[in-house]
Amino acid sequence: MKPVFVISILIVGIISFMGGRMLIAPKLKIAQKMVTQLEAEKRQMAEELETLRTKQLSDSERKRIERERMELASLRGEVSKLRTKIEDLQRPKPDLEDQKRSAIEEGKEEEQFEKADYYAATVNVEVEKGMTLITGGWLTAPGRRTFVFLTPSSNTAPDGEVYIQINSKIADLTDESLSQLQLQNMRANSNETDNAGGFEAEESRMLFKNIQKIEGAVMLASPSIVAKDGREAVVRTSVTFPRNGAAAPGQFEIGVIPVLTESGAIQMTVASTITIDIPEEE
Repeated sequence: MKPVFVISILIVGIISFMGGRMLIAPKLKIAQKMVTQLEAEKRQMAEELETLRTKQLSDSERKRIERERMELASLRGEVSKLRTKIEDLQRPKPDLEDQKRSAIEEGKEEEQFEKADYYAATVNVEVEKGMTLITGGWLTAPGRRTFVFLTPSSNTAPDGEVYIQINSKIADLTDESLSQLQLQNMRANSNETDNAGGFEAEESRMLFKNIQKIEGAVMLASPSIVAKDGREAVVRTSVTFPRNGAAAPGQFEIGVIPVLTESGAIQMTVASTITIDIPEEE
């Protein structure tokens, strides 16, 4: 009877143990699943944190690189400017006499002087208030050109009639001085021309001032013309040209028909002529 009793006790114990295991097993599975899920979430959070840190570092790095790039571009620009200045300083400056000779040679290449005793200019242009009309530019001697400057202004007489006053100047200039006076584009190609240019009031004032200063420049005459609106007026004056170390007599004549426009500008129809007797070289 004892062995049977012992066996019974063992069977009951085994059954109790297995039953307890069966009750505990589902709880362990649930706990393991929760641990696995938490580990996965932890890894995901760590990865997201690392990604965020990397992105922040990348933005900061990009800003730093962009700032350094801009600074580098600025420095390159400054270096380029300094290099240009250094090259300009190192470049040999042409001699003043060489410049004069080059200007003379350039003028000779453009047109060889052909002696003439008659020069004419005909223009029809609108001159704004305060402006000076420029014409002529004839090659009247080797290396010398003659220009005509006309500055019109409208006035009203006591009787109410409108009249136009035209202050004119005739200048004899050296070819090499034209660039200084901004007249290099006003050279006439023959003894007859329709050249016409204009200077504003301040530019004209500086032009006439510089003509007085430039060596070799001669203001030949400054006749004044008064004409009624829409009526022709003519003026003649004697001039003396410096030629070949001597005085060459000449005659200047200008005819003009000024018409005052509604805007205050003056429509100028001009015909000017110069005759000159150039002495022969000995």
